[in-house]
Amino acid sequence: MTYKLDELNKKMSRLKRFFMTEFLQINNGNIRTTLGKFLELKECMGNIGNDIHFLASCLANSFLNKRHGVTIDLNKAVGSAGLDIDLEDIVAEIKTTIPYLENDFGAAQKREIKKDLERLENANKKHKYFFVINDKTERILKQKYSRHYPSVKIVNLLKEDL
Repeated sequence: MTYKLDELNKKMSRLKRFFMTEFLQINNGNIRTTLGKFLELKECMGNIGNDIHFLASCLANSFLNKRHGVTIDLNKAVGSAGLDIDLEDIVAEIKTTIPYLENDFGAAQKREIKKDLERLENANKKHKYFFVINDKTERILKQKYSRHYPSVKIVNLLKEDL
C-alpha cells in the first residue's frame, strides 16, 4: 500500500507543477497548443479511475477493520472478476460511479449497478455492503434501488467516521 500511496503523491506533485506552469486559456488561435496541453494533462493523470478505486478501497478497508476487525487485499486488480471484497462473512462492491443523470444513472451505469447489487443480494454472506463515494450516487441508490436489495447496506465512504 505504501508504494501505491507514494506513486499517487508523485502524480499529485506532477499535476501541481503542471497547473502552476501552464496557461490554459483557449481561443481560436491556440486550439492546437491547448489540445497538446490537455494531452499532457491526461498523461500526468494516467488512469485516475484506478487511483480513485484504490483510495476508495483503502477507505473500505478502514470501514471493515473498524466494524468487523478484518482487512482486505488492497493489491487486488481493479476490474478483476467477481466482487471487490469476498471474505468469510462479508461481501462488498466498491462503486466509484458518478450518476450520468441528475436523478438516476445512465443506461449502462444502471445495468452494471443492478448486476452488482443482485450479486450482493444473492450472496450467502452475513454482511453485504455496496460502497460508494458520491452523495448523488448514495441518494439515488437509497431512493430507487435499495428496497429491491434489502440485505445490502449502502455506505458512502466519504461520510463514514473511519
